[in-house]
Amino acid sequence: MNSFLNMLNANFKQFLRDKTALFFTLAFPVLFIIMFGLVFSGTDKINYDVALVNEDDSQISQGIVQAFSQVSIFSVQDNPRDDSLQLLTDGKLKAVIILPEGLGQAALSGQTTEVQVYYDGSQTSVNQIILPVVKEILQSINREITQTPVLFEISEETIQTKDMSMMSFFIPGVLAMSIMFLGIYSAMPLIQQREKKILKRLGASPISRSTIIFSQVVLRLGLAVLQTVIIIVIGQLMFGVEILGNWWLLLGLVMLGTLSFISLGFLVASLAKTEEGAMPIVQLIQFPMMFLSGIFFPLEYMPDFMRPVVNALPLTYLGDAFRQVMVDGAPAFPLGVDLLVVTGWLVVCMAISVRFFRWE
Repeated sequence: MNSFLNMLNANFKQFLRDKTALFFTLAFPVLFIIMFGLVFSGTDKINYDVALVNEDDSQISQGIVQAFSQVSIFSVQDNPRDDSLQLLTDGKLKAVIILPEGLGQAALSGQTTEVQVYYDGSQTSVNQIILPVVKEILQSINREITQTPVLFEISEETIQTKDMSMMSFFIPGVLAMSIMFLGIYSAMPLIQQREKKILKRLGASPISRSTIIFSQVVLRLGLAVLQTVIIIVIGQLMFGVEILGNWWLLLGLVMLGTLSFISLGFLVASLAKTEEGAMPIVQLIQFPMMFLSGIFFPLEYMPDFMRPVVNALPLTYLGDAFRQVMVDGAPAFPLGVDLLVVTGWLVVCMAISVRFFRWE
């Protein structure tokens, strides 16, 4: 019995010394729950952006506009028809409702008017939520005017938009996440080599320090390209995700993103003295970015109080840039802003790393 207790105690102490196992066993489930809770805590407050184009400007059409503005799930825009349809095509609106000229006069005469509703038929939120609400509003106004006949008839028009399928949204996010992992974990071999005095011996050899660092960077750039090819091929062959953007721009973005996260990895190597000390720092960086950067969930799901954190993460901008370049997705930020922020992280992290990195 004593032998068993001694072994149990020894195994327990060994488990406590394994920081990675300790994290994934105890801390990760808690962080996972917290991150998902923060992401989806704002989902009950989601507003659907719709445009209501009033081409009639009668008392009845004004009443319809007022009724729509009082629906809590709608954020109603008043734009011209062409502008509204373009915003819908760009994925910036969920639906466009057209109140045609003559609607009020026709209603007073008891005639049926066709109300056009444009939307992307592939979006379940439109089919399950928005269209029924539109129908209910028009039916309610119909009942206020007269019980019979039917005054408003909805004409549903589906158009091709830039709003994407789940996998088209997901694949660029996976690529961004993979590059983040690849870059941040560049800290580990440097720390291992420093702990084993390899960096010290290499520093005393004819090999220059810049050559040592450059070899690490080139290796990970090559791995990033390989990752990109694998992810794109799987996305195309298995899920039909079509890459719509410029391939050279995508390659440049992969290079920039990889360099940015490599610099973040070097920063970790500058701050941590040991591999065990580096792991908590890496986990503290990567897990918030996985769940709060919008690579798996649209940024509109994020509660307002989390936005300052979301907007500070480099993965937010890299994922958004990939989505724009790869699948022509609706941007959360202008592409130039994405590139500027990712480049800024590269410059700042590299400058700090150069200042504080220790070779021994």
